[in-house]
Amino acid sequence: MRVAIYDGQFADGEELNQVELARYFKVSRVPIREALRRLQAEGLVSNVAHRRAVVIGLDLGEMLELIEIRAVLEGHLVAKAGPHLDAAALERLNSLCDEMDRIRDYGYNWVLKNWEFHRTLYQPTELKAAIALVERLNLKLERYVRLTGDRRRLREAAAEHRRILKDLQRRRFDAARVHMQEHIVRTGQQIQRYLDKAGRLRSRSSARSGQPLAGGRAGGRAA
Repeated sequence: MRVAIYDGQFADGEELNQVELARYFKVSRVPIREALRRLQAEGLVSNVAHRRAVVIGLDLGEMLELIEIRAVLEGHLVAKAGPHLDAAALERLNSLCDEMDRIRDYGYNWVLKNWEFHRTLYQPTELKAAIALVERLNLKLERYVRLTGDRRRLREAAAEHRRILKDLQRRRFDAARVHMQEHIVRTGQQIQRYLDKAGRLRSRSSARSGQPLAGGRAGGRAA
């Protein structure tokens, strides 16, 4: 269920029906209830009236706030880790850049490789609490990054990774901090552009049909 939420298979605000989930996963309702409790603790679902569980979504303001926090944290982490990255770590980062260059969409393979790149960058700091916080923020935002991303942004992100790596290879740690912060902020800008455009399209469609504009958040169940 966690993966399905991160993948955007459940829309923000969508109810998670225990009976349907148990039938889908071919288990009793007991492990489903336990899974929902864990997801609630992680901030992914919320219990509403009559013990109904719904997916918690983020609005644009919340997304941009989390992006800003990530930018500050990850800029700090890369600057702290830079002096301690050895030849093996730099080689692995270069290999990850090569692997991500071959990825053509924001699928699960990209998610895994992207997080491995960031985690490899930060590991030498041994700032475990900060790294864990970055991972939690990343997981909260991931489905929106994938929903709003396109081929152009994918290529831009890959080029930004290489620029950060080049900074580290040249021991330009302050530059790596700045470029990491810009990298994260550009992801937020992509999300904002996508949602702004989607809002304008809904407004035009509503105007043509004469129907009131429906509210809603990013996300949607996959077909």
